[in-house]
Amino acid sequence: TTAFLSAVFLATCAGALGSFLYVIDGQNFLQQWIPDQVVFNVMVMFASLVAAFRTAHALENFVDAACYLHSLSASWFDAASSLIAFCKLSEAPEEKVNNFIQTLVRLISIMNALSLDSLQGATLGQSALHEFEVLDVHDLDEHTQDIILGSEHKVEAVFQMTQQLVVDGVHNGVLNIAPALVAISLQDLAAALMTYHEAKKLAEVKMPVSYQFITLLIQMTITTMVPCFIVMYVQGALSGFLYPFGGTFLLGFLNAVAESLHNPYRKSSRTLDSEGVQRQLNHQLETLVLQLHVGTPEYRPQQVLEGNQNSSAKRSTFANWTGSRTLYGSNSGEVKQEVVRRRSLVAVGEEDQEQTQAAQSGEQESA
Repeated sequence: TTAFLSAVFLATCAGALGSFLYVIDGQNFLQQWIPDQVVFNVMVMFASLVAAFRTAHALENFVDAACYLHSLSASWFDAASSLIAFCKLSEAPEEKVNNFIQTLVRLISIMNALSLDSLQGATLGQSALHEFEVLDVHDLDEHTQDIILGSEHKVEAVFQMTQQLVVDGVHNGVLNIAPALVAISLQDLAAALMTYHEAKKLAEVKMPVSYQFITLLIQMTITTMVPCFIVMYVQGALSGFLYPFGGTFLLGFLNAVAESLHNPYRKSSRTLDSEGVQRQLNHQLETLVLQLHVGTPEYRPQQVLEGNQNSSAKRSTFANWTGSRTLYGSNSGEVKQEVVRRRSLVAVGEEDQEQTQAAQSGEQESA
């Protein structure tokens, strides 16, 4: 919106100047003072090259920012997924394991939210900032919350807390896994932190002042020169307004869009959905916690269940498979219902098994 309005303002000034010159000049003054048309063509070509370079640089920033955004959340999720999977073989008390998992997912959610909040810049007003959801941050102890809020470098502080949590998990037996495998998860955390610092160059490193000045000077020169040349070839005040307006608007709009894409993480740029990525990561972390209670996948081919072991493997499309068998829904509530259903099935199966064993033992005693 800001880019469009600024381009319209400059184009309106150029169009008004063109109409004004056509009305008061009658082409006499302009023919004496305006340089040759070749000079005008060279100036327009030079301005077009600068605008093309600026636009290409802005699009490159946008692509890099999108890659960093999704790579950041993927690295956090990868580390959390590995650490939670390691807890499945833990011999520690269930309370310790649950405390480790719940603390881990909250710290991961906080780290990603703080990273994205830092990338959009702290000098903007509150209304111009993204608002990122986190997973039940108030469930953390008061001391941890005070450290996070009082730290000058919040992302690094939470990162260190997460590493300490992992090391404590290895020490107290929650992570009953080889240290080499735990080190891979720590490397994933480090990769996410490196991605965050690489993305900061797009948010904090500004264009050189000299380049910004020359770009502004070229834009103002074009805004002034275009009406002076166009008015010599138009046949009325209306055309003297429209032609300069159109040419100046295109150049000004390209430059304003490139300026807004300098930091694509800002809410004002209206490009990247950072809030959506944060919400998606939160849902993924919730799914990780729920899937901890789901049984390990097993190989049970349909041919074996039907007693036909010599049948060739059946193939089906993903659409047909999902249409015939829906395992999980689209939200964490349906996943939770599936987990509860499986728990109830397991409990009923264990109860039936106990009743069968009791009946068999009773029959053996009677015999």
